[in-house]
Amino acid sequence: MEIVINKVSIEQKNVLENLMTLFLHDLSEYADDIKIDSSGLHRFDVLDLFFEKEGLTPFFIQAEGEIIGFILIQSGPYSNPEHADYVLNSFFILRRYRRRGTGTAVASKFLELYPGRYCCAQLKSNTPAVQFWKKVYAKHKLNVVELERLDEGNLLVEQYFKV
Repeated sequence: MEIVINKVSIEQKNVLENLMTLFLHDLSEYADDIKIDSSGLHRFDVLDLFFEKEGLTPFFIQAEGEIIGFILIQSGPYSNPEHADYVLNSFFILRRYRRRGTGTAVASKFLELYPGRYCCAQLKSNTPAVQFWKKVYAKHKLNVVELERLDEGNLLVEQYFKV
């Protein structure tokens, strides 16, 4: 399966908003503070910034010509300059493509395209995500420093590594 990772254009923003609703719905299983709005949708209240600010970059993930997910990356002033060039804000693969090696292939390709120092975090309660990233780190034999921290009442597992 050929994986393509491209920056999301402003014209494609509504597609990203739709995918973000699915992502937040999945994530709400692990975080009580993720709720739907009055229209019945999950909204990412800072998504607009990813189209306005240098250093906040949205990417679509495509396979076989179809969008199958997205990645949101923070860099520059939105990273953790002392420890990381990139902060992996969000990584989402549609359920249909999960548990087939697609996510690992996407993560591998992205790290190949954008080498550097990374910070990647998951909700500690999101065991599937924590296990997924551990598998990615093992595949690439990455030296990972892992910490736990509270963020707005949620316990995060945060990893720092260099590619």
